[in-house]
Amino acid sequence: MKIETYSTLADKANYFDCENIDTKDDFDKLAFYWTDSKNQPSRDTDRKVIFRGLTEAKYKLFNSAQRFWIGEELEKLGRSYEEFIQTEIERAKTFQANLLIKFYHAFGHPAYDLSILSFSQHYGAPTPLLDFTYRFDSAAFFATDGIKHNPSTDIDNYFSIYAIDTSIIPREFPSIIDHISSSLSQIDDILENNKDLEIDTTSVLQNYEQLQYKKFHGLTLFHIPGFTPSGFSFKLKSRPHFNLVFNQHNLNIINQQGLFVFNSDPVNPLEYHFSGKLEIGKTFNLPKIKCWNIHKSLNEYVVRYLTEGTHTPRIIPIDKTLMFPQEELIAKTAFEQFKKFK
Repeated sequence: MKIETYSTLADKANYFDCENIDTKDDFDKLAFYWTDSKNQPSRDTDRKVIFRGLTEAKYKLFNSAQRFWIGEELEKLGRSYEEFIQTEIERAKTFQANLLIKFYHAFGHPAYDLSILSFSQHYGAPTPLLDFTYRFDSAAFFATDGIKHNPSTDIDNYFSIYAIDTSIIPREFPSIIDHISSSLSQIDDILENNKDLEIDTTSVLQNYEQLQYKKFHGLTLFHIPGFTPSGFSFKLKSRPHFNLVFNQHNLNIINQQGLFVFNSDPVNPLEYHFSGKLEIGKTFNLPKIKCWNIHKSLNEYVVRYLTEGTHTPRIIPIDKTLMFPQEELIAKTAFEQFKKFK
């Protein structure tokens, strides 16, 4: 089955808060606003606006699991969408005598289901995750990387950058970190207020200790923060042995200043949940996602902005080498640098 796309800019504007960028000056103003250091926190995970870039404005915000589920009509296999994702996670964990479990144990924690999804996303497997970034420039890179421009009409002449302000919708579009913290706090309160009762929380806490997918599937929408030097640590006052530390162990995530948006809906793209109003039969009341449709004639200008800088020269170009760091390149470069110095 063919994956749906938007046919015109007017059609797309029904689902996004759209603005067209057609000149260099318009792009300069947009880029400066979102990269001015005076307006931005220094730490990525403190940033509230998250971005995503796509080479075609007509694409809907489907994640890869949705594209496979819809495109290959996987529902005909007689299993649910949740089973599809859960099975993929379990098969990845047990591959070659539990290789990934051993890999994550080396970082001092279990092979969390969310970590497995992050790993799978990095290597191209279908997941319910969409790549976002805390940095406008990273989104601009992805919006122009591999772009094709055969001058056409209307929507085919544009690529897009999207933005979600997470600070204004924390209740309905939470960080998974906030959700875990809130849930564990509630567990602590229940145990603290019922000390005389024997309450078995083993299975509930195991769901959190393992960050099990089945625990989070029902949330439908949340975002998963990117790498932070110290990670995110959780404890329970009433259970001293409980200790949960989560972080992203992914080279791409670090250089891209990336994070993930989770959408467990099997068929509706992300923007369908951000309608700008609460409609009959809808669960979410989220403002429309901001979208800048940028004319493809500006492609080379944007690339030059990313690699050289428009007004201030860049110390490190934003290109494939930076955004997709390869282990082999790290090792090779280290050796070559040694040979350059006497």
